[in-house]
This record gives sequence, structure tokens and C-alpha cells, in this order.
Amino acid sequence: MTSLTAIGERLQAVLDDRSSKGDVAGAVVGISIGDEQLVLAHGSANLNTGQPFTEDTGFLLGSVTKVLVTTALLRFVERGLVDLDAPVKRYLPDFVLSDRDAAERITVRMLVNHTNGIDSDTLCPASVRGRDATRHYMTYLAKLGVLFEPGTSLTYSNPGFVIAARIMEELTGTPFERAIQTELFDPAGMRDATALQTQAFLRRTAVGAFISPDTGELKASHVFTLGEGLAGGGTTLIVSPQDMLAFGRMHLKGGLAADGTRVLGDELVTAMRTTSFDLGIPQAPPMGLGWWAYPIAGTTAYHHAGGSPGGTSSFCIIPEYDAVIISFATGPGTGPLQDELHNAAIEELTGRSVVPPFEPDPQPIPADLAGEYRSFQHHARVEVKGDELLLTMRYQPCDEEHREFFKDMFSTTRFPPVTYRSIAPGQFLAVGAEPKDYSGFLGRSSKLLAALPATPARCMGLHTILRYTPKISG
Repeated sequence: MTSLTAIGERLQAVLDDRSSKGDVAGAVVGISIGDEQLVLAHGSANLNTGQPFTEDTGFLLGSVTKVLVTTALLRFVERGLVDLDAPVKRYLPDFVLSDRDAAERITVRMLVNHTNGIDSDTLCPASVRGRDATRHYMTYLAKLGVLFEPGTSLTYSNPGFVIAARIMEELTGTPFERAIQTELFDPAGMRDATALQTQAFLRRTAVGAFISPDTGELKASHVFTLGEGLAGGGTTLIVSPQDMLAFGRMHLKGGLAADGTRVLGDELVTAMRTTSFDLGIPQAPPMGLGWWAYPIAGTTAYHHAGGSPGGTSSFCIIPEYDAVIISFATGPGTGPLQDELHNAAIEELTGRSVVPPFEPDPQPIPADLAGEYRSFQHHARVEVKGDELLLTMRYQPCDEEHREFFKDMFSTTRFPPVTYRSIAPGQFLAVGAEPKDYSGFLGRSSKLLAALPATPARCMGLHTILRYTPKISG
């Protein structure tokens, strides 16, 4: 295993190289191996003010929040206040879906391992803030159903973690931002972490960046966070690199914080890393509780990524090498940068190359893949043209509030068609992608597309970016 100094030199080279491409405004990366840690900062944290990124600049964690919410929820399991295999309705009697029978069958475990199937991935109401935001989010669910029989398949679930946060609110009698503070941040020694956006004014905090459609240059996001109703899924948490290194080290030490505080029992820390569901496809790795377990460079990294307006975070622990890696960056080039940083660190740690997660075995593309696919606000059309598959995606806001959400996050709700070719049975790769583009955590989920066959509990569908979209016609 190489030294932390050597890893730092390679990470700095990655930051310098990406900076020259002009698609990243600023970034920070931290790595901890045993008792040693290193944090590197680069570029601007706020293009409005010119504030530089520093080693202690705070940033929006995005969906990496889901690992933190899982950890906090399991503290209630440890106390006997929550049973993972009990129905959600035991703790939230007002939890309903349009499919009432499905709502009855969804368990707490299904919330945090993405198997609940609730069809509301991009739901992000913003009109209600504060202590009622999570409750308000849940009122929307009564109009929405499920994509498959709960517990039988896997699709990335923002609603699952909002509901988990709501359970925490009910058990503590406090809003989510207070519950996560007392149940996790304080005992884990995450001294700068907060779920209150107002705290961003009191410290250095990064602001996202986009490419201006008018000038073609990077500009600061005009939206800091998304709606507070999705806080449990990852819209409001602000952390420093040191907070996340402390959180990761706590997990590697079997639930013990640096000061010896027991945050979570070793049995439940292990349970979070134990596979609870596996689709068996490379773009959706085995799922534990909160963690995705990625086979990479001959080891296993427990990982989660997160997005915020104009920013992306990536976080993993690698138990075999006693290592934690956290990174955050702003601008349209953040996805590739995240994978470059993590791949570089992992290669230095393991002494092995990060390579694609499959052996090529191209197959003819089945004609029955052609057709229309749909989930909440997400519509896809597939055309099969010889040995190529053409995927066209668009988002369809369900009301005016969600129309505003999409306007803030995307310049358009219609995206250019993407051409794929077969790489293995049921597996497709975006044409033009190079091995380095789909070997890392984020590239693997975004560049690869899977066709899932129908089962008694699930329609035929597509799986990409960790999401399942069922076929509706064609």
C-alpha cells in the first residue's frame, strides 16, 4: 500500500488536470488511512464572491445523507424502538399510497435498502419549510403507487429516506434537523455538520456552479438547495471534509467515534455492509442498508454519491485498507472528476487498476426492447436500430411546483437521444464511452443501461442511474 503523501500527489495532479478543462469551479477531496488524513482544496467555492475553496469549506452533502440517515435510524433499532422488518405503518399510521395494500407491506428495511418501489423519485416539494416539510412531502404519496411488489426489486428511493426521517421525527418529537444533530452529528464528533441552511451564513460554504447558456462560462447557481421536504433524502445537510472523515472512521471502528463514544453497535455497522438485495447487474451493485457495495480494483468499497444544485459529492469507506475517501466539486464536470479522484486513490491503495465491471460479450439486441417506458415524471422511448439501441428521455413535471424544480435543476426537460450498443446479455453501453468513463462509481451507473426481464412481481423495464423504469407499451 502506498503512502498518504503519494496518494495526495496523485490527487493533486487530478485536480490540476481537471481545472484546465474549465468545467469545474472548485473541489475538495479528503482521505483518511488509519490515524492519518489529508485534505486538498482547489478553485473557487463561490463564483459570486470569488471565495476560494479551503480545506474546511462546508458543502451540501446531497444523497450521501442517506448513509447518515440509515446510521441514525439504526440507533433506534438498537434501542428496541424500531423493528426493521415491521411495517412502516406501525410507526406512521398516516402513511398511505394510492396502492393501499402495497403501503401495508412496505417495511422499515425496505426504506433504507431501496426495495420499497415507491414511484416518486424526483418528487421535491418546496412550498413548506421547517418542521412540517417532511410531513408535507408525505401528503403527496397518497396519490402515488409502486413500481413493483415491495421487497422484490430495487430502484433508487428518495421517498424511502424521507419516510425514515419522518419516523425519526415521530420517535424524538423533534424536526429532522434536530433529530439528526442529536442522534448522529453530536455523538459521532461531526462538529461542523448541520441540517439547517441558515448555518451556511456562519461559515465558509460552497455554492454550486453551472455553465451559463448565454456566455458558455461557469456561473454560480441561483438556487442553494432544493426543497426541505426531501431533507431525509439529502437536500439540506451541510458538512465539512473533516465531518465525513470522522463519520467514515466511526464506521471503520465498528461504531466508535474518535473520543470513544459508542454511536452504533458493531453488529448493526456490519449489517449496513451486509448485502440485503442484489439485482446482479454491474450498474446497480449489491445493496446493504444505506451503503452500495461496489466491487472495485479487487476490493469492496461501500459507497454513496450525492447531488445538489450545481454540485456533486462522492463518499466511500474501504474496510480492507482502513480508508475513507470524501470529495465534493461544483460545475458540470464534477461527475467525471469524482470518479477520477476516487479511482486514483483506490488504485494507489490497492496497487491494482480500476477496470470495467464486466467481461464483454455482445449479443443481438432483442426487438421487444423497443417501446415506451414510464415512471414518476420520467418518460423514456427506446428504438432498436440493428445493433444499436436509441434511448430518448424526458421529464414531465406533474404540477407547477415541480415545473419550477426542473427549471432550477436542468436547462431543459428533454434530453438528447443516447445511442447504446450491447456489451453483454441484457447490458448496454453508451456509444463513445471509454473504459475510464464507466469503471468508477458514478460512471458505472450513468453510462451503463440494463434491460430487466419481467417477473411475477415486476414488469419488463430499464435500469440505469440506479433507477428502474417499467415498460408501458410497444
